[in-house]
Amino acid sequence: MSIGPLSSSLGWTRGLTQIREQMVDLQRQLSTGKKAATYGLLGTDRTMSISMRARISQVNSYKSVIETTQLRSSVLVQGFERMREIVSDTRSDATVPSYEIAENGQTAMQLRAGAAFDELVSLLNTEVAGRYMYAGRATDDNPVESSKVILEGDGARAGFKQHLSERRQADLGADGLGRLMIPAAAGADVSIGEDVDGSPFGFKIAGVTNNLTGTTVAGPAGSPNTATVTFTATLPEPGDTIRVDLTMPDGTSTSVKLTAVAAGEGGAAGTFEIGADENATAANFQAALATAVEASASTELSAASAFAASNDFFNIDDSNPPQRVDGPPFDSATALVDGTTANTVFWYTGDGDSSVSARDTSVSKIDDGMYVSYGTRANEEAYTVLIRNLAVLSSDTYDTAVAEDHDRYFSTMSRTVDNLSYANGEQSIDSIYAQIASVQYIAGQADERHTTTKAMAQDVLSDVESSDTNEVAVALLELETRLQVSYQVTSMLAQLNLTNYL
Repeated sequence: MSIGPLSSSLGWTRGLTQIREQMVDLQRQLSTGKKAATYGLLGTDRTMSISMRARISQVNSYKSVIETTQLRSSVLVQGFERMREIVSDTRSDATVPSYEIAENGQTAMQLRAGAAFDELVSLLNTEVAGRYMYAGRATDDNPVESSKVILEGDGARAGFKQHLSERRQADLGADGLGRLMIPAAAGADVSIGEDVDGSPFGFKIAGVTNNLTGTTVAGPAGSPNTATVTFTATLPEPGDTIRVDLTMPDGTSTSVKLTAVAAGEGGAAGTFEIGADENATAANFQAALATAVEASASTELSAASAFAASNDFFNIDDSNPPQRVDGPPFDSATALVDGTTANTVFWYTGDGDSSVSARDTSVSKIDDGMYVSYGTRANEEAYTVLIRNLAVLSSDTYDTAVAEDHDRYFSTMSRTVDNLSYANGEQSIDSIYAQIASVQYIAGQADERHTTTKAMAQDVLSDVESSDTNEVAVALLELETRLQVSYQVTSMLAQLNLTNYL
């Protein structure tokens, strides 16, 4: 017989080896469910596999960012809901107030406002996973001082209560006339004027409406602003009136109105007696005007002063420190000066860069080319309006033995109701609530898109990378059969010799 060449034997061996390799690969596919162990072995499908895996990784990244954004915005929304309740409750209490002193010179309504002030400070110091939510970009520390430090101060640093006291002294003046000058009548002339031109304190004369018979008014005009009422021999008639309109430091206004009454019928608040002649009438008018202005100063102006003080103290950012009365003495001060960190509590210590939008201090990329902004700062107008009003309510005290305190209390309540209405285009908590709620909605919609995109990418990836277990099992069985047959043939050939052949 002829014996085949060595190459034939080697070819047969390679065939067996290849079958073994194919079986090992099929066994791997069966156990892993993957067509190939490397991208290179996928052939032309490797580009699609890499692309889909990159897309899934990107989607997972977006979904992680969205999850964090949703968590933070949810915490903010919960805080806004509580703030809205505080606004509503405080306005309701102030709308129908009760002037019954409970303790420490404060009403029950004020005590509730004090508790709300503490809660608001706590809300503004909300922290989520190491990030302070109301601090703008300065997210690693409390953005707001403690409520006690804000109101009471800390060592050499003056708190709001001291600030309020100093401002009230400056607004009322040493004589309690609200920094107006009302000297004794000069013959038939009575003047009323501001004490210092350009001073930010006390009453400012807006105008005089004169309905007094035989009487003329000059001004208000000049520096400082002054008006002069001149009586003549033609005396006012009983029932004639004159009104002095005044503006106050918090931007509100009031009027002092006097009514002429016949001789012997004077004494009632808001009236002056018609005298025997113009000089006597002028003297009576001057005394009544000073009394009326003093009464208005101790009630309306005193309440307005508290809110002006809250504006000076709480409306701060990096470019605008708290404003302090330039004193002592405070009752004759003529200017405000910048508070410093050494002498004044800076209630807000977070990011105060007003050149950057508060929302833009925290931005998340939630999709290709799509960003949402949900940052916030505790010194934004919406929060500042609320904390200012609660601070005034928490700090002021009243005495039932002082008749004017009753009217001062109700004047304070009236201002609280107006301020917490967020009128005149002021930013409100509701407006911020709506912005953050829209972020939640937009992020939620993006998350749904990403879920769909991820599912589609995974389907494509499965088609490209995953093997069909049924096909693999059939192929593996076929190879096992071929290999078994090959081994049997090989065994038979191995036993073949010349004797067996013959």
